[in-house]
Amino acid sequence: MINKERHFYEFGSFRIDPERRLLLRENQPLPLQSKAFDVLLALVENSERVVSKDNLLKIVWPETFVEESNLAQHIFVLRRTLGDTVGENRYIVTVPGRGYRFAEKVQVVGEEEDKLVVESHSRSHLVIEEKSTVAISPASLSAYTLSTLGRKPRIWILGATFMVVVVALATWYERKVTPLMEADLVLVSDFVNSTGEPIFDDTLKQALTVKLAESPYFNIVLDAQTRRTLGLMERSADERVVGALAREVCQREGAKAVIGGSILRLGNKYVLDLDARNCLTGDSLADEKIEAANEEQVLRQLAQAILAVRRTLGESMSSIQKFDTPIEQATTKSLPALNPYTEGDQKRVHGEDGESVPFYKMAIELDPEFAIAYARLGAIYINFQQKELSDEYMRKAFERREHLSEREKLYVQGHYYVDSTGEVDKAIETYELWTKIYPHDWIPFNNLANESVRIGNIDQAIAAAQKALRLNPNHGYPYGTLVQSYFYAARFPEAKAVCEKAVAQKLDSWMIHARMYEIALIEEDHDALRRERDWGKGKPLESWHLNSDAIKAMSLGRVREADKIYERARADSEHHAMSERAWGMVPEQSQYEADLGVEGKARVLADHALATMPANHKADTALGLARAGDVRRAEALADEASREKPLDLLMNNVTLATVRATVKMKHGDAAGAIVALQPSAPYDFGSYAAGMTIYYRGYAFLQARSGKEAAAEFQKLLDNRGVGSFYWPSAHLGLARAYALTGDKEKSLAAYREFLELWKNADPDVPILKEAKAEYAKLQK
Repeated sequence: MINKERHFYEFGSFRIDPERRLLLRENQPLPLQSKAFDVLLALVENSERVVSKDNLLKIVWPETFVEESNLAQHIFVLRRTLGDTVGENRYIVTVPGRGYRFAEKVQVVGEEEDKLVVESHSRSHLVIEEKSTVAISPASLSAYTLSTLGRKPRIWILGATFMVVVVALATWYERKVTPLMEADLVLVSDFVNSTGEPIFDDTLKQALTVKLAESPYFNIVLDAQTRRTLGLMERSADERVVGALAREVCQREGAKAVIGGSILRLGNKYVLDLDARNCLTGDSLADEKIEAANEEQVLRQLAQAILAVRRTLGESMSSIQKFDTPIEQATTKSLPALNPYTEGDQKRVHGEDGESVPFYKMAIELDPEFAIAYARLGAIYINFQQKELSDEYMRKAFERREHLSEREKLYVQGHYYVDSTGEVDKAIETYELWTKIYPHDWIPFNNLANESVRIGNIDQAIAAAQKALRLNPNHGYPYGTLVQSYFYAARFPEAKAVCEKAVAQKLDSWMIHARMYEIALIEEDHDALRRERDWGKGKPLESWHLNSDAIKAMSLGRVREADKIYERARADSEHHAMSERAWGMVPEQSQYEADLGVEGKARVLADHALATMPANHKADTALGLARAGDVRRAEALADEASREKPLDLLMNNVTLATVRATVKMKHGDAAGAIVALQPSAPYDFGSYAAGMTIYYRGYAFLQARSGKEAAAEFQKLLDNRGVGSFYWPSAHLGLARAYALTGDKEKSLAAYREFLELWKNADPDVPILKEAKAEYAKLQK
């Protein structure tokens, strides 16, 4: 019979041992706090049923009053441990207003006291199993019975012989089994520097991290997450993570091993010791000692020790041979250059991107071939919207990409195609390749999601962003990317839920708050707007908020108010040394004013842009000029932009296609405009087009007097609120005009009323408002 005191719960690759209070994944124990284990057990024992929050609190804390937020924190820890992520809760589902439900199917398996005869479900004959487990459902555990074999001597002999064989095989397998499995999480601890020479502080850890990350076999805990965990442990984020502290952080992160090392000077020589230990037991998994004859040899000798450790920990020789860039290429041949580069990375970990710039520049001065240092600067400058500087540094990184590890080469290629040449299609191919080579790396999934949003492949963006967050739920970027993806899908409740989770976990970034602000503007949630304005006060993000305010005011016809906000937004960007962002608002404002019929002001802004701004804004300025009726200069600028950036996918197929379509409409060639906009169609719903191409296509159909087709375009904007926030109110006017063409007077009048209600506080002299009022009055008669 089954010993009912000894049973397990299984779901997916997990097993719960209630007696030993263990959660195991593929028979490996996972670190879990006592109360979190109690919560999980309560949910699993009631699988597929909703357990109220009150009941959970009574079960887990029967004698103590605790806040509900305490339970929520344990739920979050469990989701992270099980691999659940926001927006894709596979195991633990929140049932609003009720409680939680464990959604995965659970089986109860009982450990037998003796040999059992069990009928196989896949074969008709009987099989004998020694100390086997039998899967049964939780509901039928109490009714489950099995027959015990008679204790005949020949069966005992058979059993004994079988056990000897099993023990022998187990012993052989123990010797062959590798300490780590592919994608096991690994913590890189700080090096113990006993030389007294500061040049080795942090640099050796940096080199070790780069070389381990080069391999697809290892999944490295990000340094930013390590620092965050130290904060949760109420320790300094700058504390050196070594010894017992490293093991504790390792356990909290759910990592399998901690890898670190030490360096000691003996005379003129240096002794390096590289060590890997099991996080739970502290047992040594690998240990390599190696000597370097002098300081110049330290990095190269460290690389040799890393190779030996990689092999000992289970990585195949073929993988090591394939992913073994010489360390002087993967990092730098110059230890003095690696020192400021490492300091720059530390600044970025603490969110000090601007402060990291001088350190990366110093690293380049010491080693002009330091490819990844150029790439870091390129990425920082594009985030600060300093496009020309970003292009310069990213081009230099791309030219030196052969001096990089495979992972960093993919990183540089992706950024170069996106930020420098505009070949978004090649960037997407690069990120897709990256996900195949390094399937456990969250970064390519995150970048793939970003680019998919730009081109309008929103379903792919959401899937990639969810994957990135599942792979790394402890970094702010995947949260921001998933929010961005949900925003452009107009899935605002899900976007807000991800934002709230990021804020609760202190993983919120400027992107999170920028999107929260935009959603609050759309939903007219004044409390949320106030909170976000307070959060952004005095930060670079404040100019983003102001820019959003300006677009909202402009979209509702409050042109004079919008002009003032644009001025404040540009001044704030200049104050935070983001000149290119300030310049970028000028052609945007010019284009929007032209769309509202304020053509004189639009041309003045375009002239200002041409006189003061970098050349990379030519395409955007051409669009403002085209809409304002200056078609000759618009065409000339568009041709220049195309010659200078012939490979830029979105500029050529979206911005310049819209310029040429607008020029044709100004010449009365509606059919030509519709044809000119055809290349833009695949990108209509992306963040780059932002509704512009749909809107202009709608007006091309209006000019062609194709009311039905025009109505379909404007309806797309109205049905997808996340796309084209500026164009959404004006789409009502476009729809009204389209219905008038089809002869549907009632629908046309209703759409006019919607538009006029939205524009009730608009400046009375805005040309399209005057036109709309006249058309509405005429239609009423």
